[in-house]
Amino acid sequence: MVKQAIRSSLGLVGLLLSTSALGQGRSDAAGAVATRGDIVVTARKREERIVDVPLAVTAFDGSDLERRGVVHLSDFLQQAPGVGTYDSGDGTAKITIRGISATLGANENGYYLDDLPFSGVTTPITPDVRAWDLERVEVLRGPQGTIFGEGSMGGTVRILTKAADLENWEIKASGLVSNINEGGTNAGFKGAFNVPVIPNVLAVRVAGTRERYAGWLDDAATGRRDINKQRYDTLRAKVRFDPTERLSFQASYWRVNDDFPAGGPIGDENGFASGSGNRPSKLRYTLYGATARYDVDWGELFYGFSHLDLSLPVSGPFAGGTLTVGNEIGNTSHEVRLASNGVSRLKWTIGAYQRSTDRFNPVRFPPLGIDNASTTRSTSHAVFGEATYSLPDAPIDLTAGLRYFQDHLRGVESNAGVVSAQPGDYYHSWNPRFSLAWHPTTSATIYASAAKGFRSGQLQPTLSVTLAATVPGFTLPTALKQDSIWTYELGGKADLLGRTLYLEGAVFYSRWKDQAVRIPIGTTGFNGLINSQGVRSKGVELSLASQPIRGLALSAGGAYVDASYAAMIPGTGIIKGGAADEVPRFTANFSADYRRPFGNGIDGIARVSWQHSSPRRYTVSTSYRAGSTIDRVDARLGLERDRWSFAFFADNLLNEMGAIDARLVTPRAGRDPDISALRLQPRTIGIEASFRFSSKAR
Repeated sequence: MVKQAIRSSLGLVGLLLSTSALGQGRSDAAGAVATRGDIVVTARKREERIVDVPLAVTAFDGSDLERRGVVHLSDFLQQAPGVGTYDSGDGTAKITIRGISATLGANENGYYLDDLPFSGVTTPITPDVRAWDLERVEVLRGPQGTIFGEGSMGGTVRILTKAADLENWEIKASGLVSNINEGGTNAGFKGAFNVPVIPNVLAVRVAGTRERYAGWLDDAATGRRDINKQRYDTLRAKVRFDPTERLSFQASYWRVNDDFPAGGPIGDENGFASGSGNRPSKLRYTLYGATARYDVDWGELFYGFSHLDLSLPVSGPFAGGTLTVGNEIGNTSHEVRLASNGVSRLKWTIGAYQRSTDRFNPVRFPPLGIDNASTTRSTSHAVFGEATYSLPDAPIDLTAGLRYFQDHLRGVESNAGVVSAQPGDYYHSWNPRFSLAWHPTTSATIYASAAKGFRSGQLQPTLSVTLAATVPGFTLPTALKQDSIWTYELGGKADLLGRTLYLEGAVFYSRWKDQAVRIPIGTTGFNGLINSQGVRSKGVELSLASQPIRGLALSAGGAYVDASYAAMIPGTGIIKGGAADEVPRFTANFSADYRRPFGNGIDGIARVSWQHSSPRRYTVSTSYRAGSTIDRVDARLGLERDRWSFAFFADNLLNEMGAIDARLVTPRAGRDPDISALRLQPRTIGIEASFRFSSKAR
């Protein structure tokens, strides 16, 4: 989106287990209860019950997301306390965790597509995935630098897709038709199939989506209606080959093609498309991956490889001209690790990691004669280990971990055909984690932890250095220092009242040092990059999930996050104690799911959910105003049987049209300024039908 392009180009220039009653932890027609604490996650790269993990972890079951009609990340991630998220409208999502939010540098919060740790290198990018055929989504809050590495400062989001099933064939599909209030008609189709080619030895799984959204914003200048159309096409294929009982190979392929012919949902205060925001954009990425696992009697040896190519070009008006920015990223990673099987009192994981990333960014702005192209290369290595020891005479676990990280960053720039090398730099960091967990019962954990997170620094664009030389007394560093963060946390989780009530809560305090920020270069209209004194963040998270009566499941959660800048930076909008950018101070959610059997295997289902977010701000630049308080309500009503389901749904039932993010104020000669921001899709009412056939008993 052009707002993000402008922000990016100025640099060049568990607490809640939020699964619903219809999936994990639901009361089914037989009255059986699958307790939330028994759900298994791999938050520490080994299988553990979620109630035993001394981390703030949220797990979303993929099958449950499908039953709820979830489309993309922003539909559900904010149900994890302390997480703020929204759909950026260009195939990416903005995710903040515990007040950690950035628009510069590598991703500030870890983001995994299966085994690929994704990083934007010079600007955070989080490519959205369509919530279809997923195994599980895990949200880990707090620094995860020891196990998950660079960028996991606020936490880590793991998107885990379904693997090929060696034993059971399956075919499933879902289709929807809906209408947007004062907009057009949408249609979408999703499908997947799984085939055991050689039972118990070789299997193939393929999943894909094709979705068309008609748009709802009108162009006041030309009279064109519903210009912000959106097109999503995705394909995933996975192969699993188990030549022996101990050895397993998996290969995967992803392809995503998203088109936004007139830009994303950036609207003005009157409900029209923004003149400064709605410009064409596309997201393209392909992902190749392969893993090998070998089971030994006492543990597992793992190797993973992945490669991603991503392209996200954006363009839009800026300072009286047209600013065009390209984003092309190539990312290759290798990881090898050895983990114990968790049977003994000592459970451990050790490993090594390597990543190579190239990012190409062309920038063109004719009014200033700017024709710039930069290539940034990052090569990083890491070794890590973590161990947990369970005391023999007390229900107490002690955990300690450490990761050593090194990154070599270098670059080349071309300005109007003149090529120059950027001075490179090396970054390295030791990153420990400590925790103590007490288990007063087998269904409860109270823990305390201290953990460090980190990000590499970044190079100063030569364009910024050149412009800074024209301003007397103004200098910029050739390379920025790396970020680091320490977070201290006290939390607890428990299954209570005969395992019909699951409670989690935590308090935390974080010190984020040397955050990269933009600073205006005189009156040129462009910015340079400097390190700030960082952000201080503290907060409280609380959530519950309850099954008070047969067939009814309730979930609720919320968080207060106070994230503020540690010091003032002259020339910017940053003041000491000012709110950190893009961070909602309050978030809350509630959902109620009800299931009633009607006979003949048919169940009636009903769901209502509410998500609340306080206004987001963007204080680094004085060109922005705070966004709106957002309250989103969704509802769903339908019938479900073993092999099919049919539902009516209403998304954004209250027709919330406030500003999701900060409002960009763009002056216009002789007219009022254009005030633009991302907007939710208006009230959308539709029907969805799905079917599933499988050789596996449900």
